[in-house]
Amino acid sequence: MIEITCYLKGSKLSKFVSKGHADFDTYGKDIVCSAISSIIIGGLNALKNIEDFQIKIEKGYVECKCLKEIDDYNQIVFDTMITQIKTIHEQFPTYIRIEERNG
Repeated sequence: MIEITCYLKGSKLSKFVSKGHADFDTYGKDIVCSAISSIIIGGLNALKNIEDFQIKIEKGYVECKCLKEIDDYNQIVFDTMITQIKTIHEQFPTYIRIEERNG
């Protein structure tokens, strides 16, 4: 299962973590993992002022920590990512968990 955790300070994102694998299908054929990976990497590529973030990417793990208060543009990028992930979750709920926490 892919576990997505969004840490919020008020309504602003402070940290985003994705870990695990969907295990929908075998490696290389897993459309759920592929979709989530594409959304996350595409979103990270869209961020402005990348120096304002600490990003860690490993196989099955992505962490993006905001080093400064997130600006409106980058918040929209993350909101878009979450909306897209939630859309995939609606179709494949047993393979993705999304959680929001204070922090």
